[in-house]
Amino acid sequence: MVLNPDVTVRSHGVMEKCSFCVQRLQEGKLKAKRESRTLLTGQNNQWDLKTACQQACPTNVFTFGNVNDPTSAVSQGRRDNPKRSYGVIEFLHTLPNITYLTRIRNVDTPVMLEKHEEGEGGA
Repeated sequence: MVLNPDVTVRSHGVMEKCSFCVQRLQEGKLKAKRESRTLLTGQNNQWDLKTACQQACPTNVFTFGNVNDPTSAVSQGRRDNPKRSYGVIEFLHTLPNITYLTRIRNVDTPVMLEKHEEGEGGA
């Protein structure tokens, strides 16, 4: 509790799912609401909030934002990289909220070859 009161400390060996810094998200939303404007999620490199992993990463690997806003950084990333974008087990129609970008390595199977040529992505 001394380092960060918003984060609970677990005992050794206990792993917890990432909450995407829900406390930071709520703080950013409230700030934007008080100022009567929309949340800035990467437009013109301006952010109302950054998650802890986003703030700590020197290479800016993580991008968070509103997928429904075409000007957000996450929407632009998805649009600019259609062949590299994929969701985990999306072929089961799980509708994942997380999109990963990767280099396409295995395109020798017919299904993956079709996806690669159509620009749908793949792993």
